[in-house]
Amino acid sequence: MKKIGILSNQDKDVEGIYLTQTLESLKNTLPEAKVTMIENHKMVEGLELLIVLGGDGTLLSAARLAYGYDVPIHGVNIGNLGFMTATDIHGLEESLLKIEEGRYSIEDRMMLETTLDCAEGKRTYHALNDVVVHKGALGNIINFELYVDQDFANSYRGDGIIITTPTGSTAYNLSAGGSIMYPTVEAIGVTSICPHTFGIRNLILSSGQKIMIKVGKSNEEYFLSMDGQINLRLTDDAIITTKKAEHSCKILRLDDYDYFNVLRQKLIYKAMNIQRGE
Repeated sequence: MKKIGILSNQDKDVEGIYLTQTLESLKNTLPEAKVTMIENHKMVEGLELLIVLGGDGTLLSAARLAYGYDVPIHGVNIGNLGFMTATDIHGLEESLLKIEEGRYSIEDRMMLETTLDCAEGKRTYHALNDVVVHKGALGNIINFELYVDQDFANSYRGDGIIITTPTGSTAYNLSAGGSIMYPTVEAIGVTSICPHTFGIRNLILSSGQKIMIKVGKSNEEYFLSMDGQINLRLTDDAIITTKKAEHSCKILRLDDYDYFNVLRQKLIYKAMNIQRGE
């Protein structure tokens, strides 16, 4: 691989220690590679590999930043959980050697495209994990209707609703009682958050189906979040439409990757930290 980009979470690498280690590892394993620090969407064009230094949040940002360019993303964990990353900083050089030897595969991870149609017009967003309509920390419960392919599915009163990809099924969706989906499955999950009504609480839909949420006048304010990173405060009536995005996220997986081992280890680790209050 001759053209490699690096996206670094500077909040977790304040002194640039991990970046320095990464550049040194690239020099040792891929000395002929042209390395670029990525700062915006356009800089991703033409890359053969995007190395992401951070945790899952940084990888989610990278997926949106690289949207449409089909560049493989190699996640290097320097955060806490690192559920989606392929290695940590200590295993980076070994992982780069495997990449150079072709000992890897590329997973196509489905992304979501969401269109918000409200008084201010239409805006479109993309997400790798999930799209969430919610009441916010101190808000009242919200009322909304769910439609699938224009057909009315259910009306809800509660804290909100999560629309998730298989990748995001182990995130907020799982905490809210949703199902775990294998990450390369072509499906969309819908999970209600603390509903005050009985009925359809969880749905697994085909990736070809379109989900529409109508939020009415009875709500003073509510929020629309993409990957927990793009957060919009809304006060007007709105129609929120979500479907499978045209482009997927390309996640690089080393040849010894075992999803279920990662699932067991990371979820147990997370649960133990929660119990300890960390």
